[in-house]
Amino acid sequence: MSRASYFSLASRLLYTPALVYLVAFGVLPLLLSVYYSSPNPNLSSYVALFEFPQLPLVIRNTLIFSFGTAGFATLLGLLLAVFADSLPRGGRLASILVYLPFTVPFTASALIWTTIYDPLYGPANYFASLMGLPRLNWLGQPSLQIYSTTIVSIWSSVPLAFLLILAGLRSVPKSVREAAKMDGMGMGEYYTNIGIPLSKGSILTAFLLTLILAFGNFDLPYILNSGYSYSMATLPFLVWFEIFYQDLVAQGLAAGVLLTAVVSIFSYLLIRLTLNPNKKRDTTRVKRTQNLRGLHRALSKAFMPATYIVSLATIVFLVFPIYWMLLIAFRPGTLNFVSPPLIYPKVFNTATFLATLTQSEPYVITTLVVSISVMVFTIIVAAPAAFSVARQNKRWLLLMCIYLYGLPSTSYVFGVYTIIYHIHLLNTWLGLILTFPLFTVPFAVWTLTNFYTTLPRHYEEASLIDGYTPIKSFYRVVMPLARPGLFATALLSFIFSWHLLLFPLVLSETPYQYNFPPTGSFTVTNFATLFDPQSLGSTVTANVWGQVGSAGIILAIPVMIIAIFAQDYLLRGLYPGGSRE
Repeated sequence: MSRASYFSLASRLLYTPALVYLVAFGVLPLLLSVYYSSPNPNLSSYVALFEFPQLPLVIRNTLIFSFGTAGFATLLGLLLAVFADSLPRGGRLASILVYLPFTVPFTASALIWTTIYDPLYGPANYFASLMGLPRLNWLGQPSLQIYSTTIVSIWSSVPLAFLLILAGLRSVPKSVREAAKMDGMGMGEYYTNIGIPLSKGSILTAFLLTLILAFGNFDLPYILNSGYSYSMATLPFLVWFEIFYQDLVAQGLAAGVLLTAVVSIFSYLLIRLTLNPNKKRDTTRVKRTQNLRGLHRALSKAFMPATYIVSLATIVFLVFPIYWMLLIAFRPGTLNFVSPPLIYPKVFNTATFLATLTQSEPYVITTLVVSISVMVFTIIVAAPAAFSVARQNKRWLLLMCIYLYGLPSTSYVFGVYTIIYHIHLLNTWLGLILTFPLFTVPFAVWTLTNFYTTLPRHYEEASLIDGYTPIKSFYRVVMPLARPGLFATALLSFIFSWHLLLFPLVLSETPYQYNFPPTGSFTVTNFATLFDPQSLGSTVTANVWGQVGSAGIILAIPVMIIAIFAQDYLLRGLYPGGSRE
């Protein structure tokens, strides 16, 4: 074998494991879903879907939920990112406070918000009454349900938009910042004329990514819609409801294909944005700054005060549910059911938390094992594949990863269930370990590709001259240089795995049974659903609220530790857009 052929083979080996995995657990399940969505040539399942009288309402709910989430999350994330970026000393604390909601899985956050929305004892109506607004039945009144759900989704999505945009703002070249400062620009002028325009790639990425994730969000509508009402249903919920609850498999899969087609449009836009950042236009904007200063001076002066006011109010909005979770977890149940609600600590009680912690043990063990295994598998598979994309121009693989990552989990769930069922891995740790990377490997390839492009080439080129193969050069030279990006990607893979609900809900049947080989694969997200205040009924004698708060703390603790102590790595490794020099 010639040296060129050997190098070509070695280069293929870098991305082959990721490609094989994505085809087996991404492309194949997707094709199975499309195939079984129309068992008859007359497309009867699609006809039945479009004749379904509630479909227009479900589509309307999906659009309100998705665009409302993406629009407000991106706007608030932008203002918060400017706020944190403008505070060199207080930026770290502000960042920690902003992405606290990111530490709480959707499942737990939805349950916490059910207590906040409680019409009798929840703080939402209490705060509304202080402002002279009427008391509302947030989750019980059909006309309010989708808007109440969207508020929770915005609360959960702001941290991701914030992280993406803050990474973009901090990637603005230092020379540009210094030039603006020497030119006498105030902070308002800098951000409106330079910082934000140069970060438009990350802003657009934040909008498209939160929009795509909102379109595929199953957890929040599922948890908040305890009565399975169509007035709160979105397309992901409808897919699950028809396949696994009503046994209308073909019609549910048809709804999944419809959702996949819609999301594919926005995934295409995200791919275009990722592959074509258009940096030249950004540079032109900087050169024209002098001509724009007079036009934007009034806006620039008002921008920072408005940003600070909105940011502080948003931080209160983001932090209060976490505070409320701690409050209801560590006090007697009787204090949760008083009107007006007690929003300050009065009695400290750990009994409910300790009891809930004991109950959660098998769920925590499963989630730790699965999440750590998925994290390791993701780095092993995605790191060399991303390097192949960055250095060998395998853009088709990047395109594939972004597209698969953007698709909702409901696009795969039936096909994945079918595969795991036929290889007899339902209700096992291995079943989850094999399927969870479907959400982490594509994202890891995407983010690591961007990180590798910032690394200098001369080290690896020197190693190849010294006789290293591409594989040896990658593991001996590139990986040590890429530690920040690898570490950030590993942490995000752990967080994503810790948060998943739909796959454990469908692929699991029982908690871990303390046996070997291990059976029982309910995760901590399954555990949190045991304490749904709407389905079990919250009363003074049944302290479900305390258990909800305790379960939320148990779910959030590992991710919260990561967020506090590793935020710098997350910002350095998480950069899919913006402007660099």
